[in-house]
Amino acid sequence: MGRIPALDGLRAVAIAMVIGYHIDKNVVPAGHWGVPLFFVLSGFVITSSIYAEVDRTGRLDLGSFYRKRLLRLFPAVLVVCLVMVAVGTEWSLVVPTLGMYANYARVDGLGLGRLTHTWFIAVIAQFYLLWPLVIGRLPARHRTSIIGGLALVAIAWRAVAIGVMSPGWVYNATDTNAAALFVGGYLAVVGPTAWRAAKWSIPGLLALMFLPVFGDEGRAVLWGGFLALALAAMAVQYASTGPAWLENRVLLRVAEVSFGLYLWHYVFIRSDIPLWTALVLSCAATAASWYLVERPVLRWDAKLRDRNRTARRSVLPTS
Repeated sequence: MGRIPALDGLRAVAIAMVIGYHIDKNVVPAGHWGVPLFFVLSGFVITSSIYAEVDRTGRLDLGSFYRKRLLRLFPAVLVVCLVMVAVGTEWSLVVPTLGMYANYARVDGLGLGRLTHTWFIAVIAQFYLLWPLVIGRLPARHRTSIIGGLALVAIAWRAVAIGVMSPGWVYNATDTNAAALFVGGYLAVVGPTAWRAAKWSIPGLLALMFLPVFGDEGRAVLWGGFLALALAAMAVQYASTGPAWLENRVLLRVAEVSFGLYLWHYVFIRSDIPLWTALVLSCAATAASWYLVERPVLRWDAKLRDRNRTARRSVLPTS
């Protein structure tokens, strides 16, 4: 899939919404809508990437897929966890984050403290693990109908789960958040659609996140998730057309370091330090994560892949 910079800009919008929510829920009560926006975006990008490789080569290299995702997530997460242990966090609270099951640990009632936000990363990791196994071998002619069907089932299950499961399960579990991930996958296989209302989806998300009715108290937060899902789907469709304002240099720079920013901002915001100090430390830790951990790992992986490709090309066929 050719890179669409506006999708990176949309990722920056999503992380800004979540950070605003974590800073002050009273001011930004529905900033958590950045999470379904991120899930739809992730489903779209990952599904597009999978089928770009399948259509180009005839197969999906699962080993390469998993290696790239593991190297993208785990080193930065490991550093955060080691720092948290060094400042006194118990290993029992760190293990769910490292094991990528922090979302279900929260469902079971385990308080993860300053690692609470890693439930989101666990959902993403579980999606990365399972999704290519589900869709990797689908014939091109069946992709739209099967992935669309999976999205409908996931949406229906989320609606049922609101009535029969605990709010903690609905909010944290992978099976209920699959609705947004699968919708993103469906958008990837149907391609961009010129929805006239789509250009208002991002302003709509940003405006509605200030409404207390969609805050984290009561059932409205769960049912409101369907409105967030609809707006997120339109936002991803709109961004996939490449609007220039989402390709702003600042947004793209924030998107580039967004994973480290997500990991570190909550650690400092939930510490007993002034907010301005927490924000400064968050930016510093984000920069350190990018330049000292994430980017070196990604560059090492790229060099390794280039070396392997060169080695394969240099091998002559034998009779």
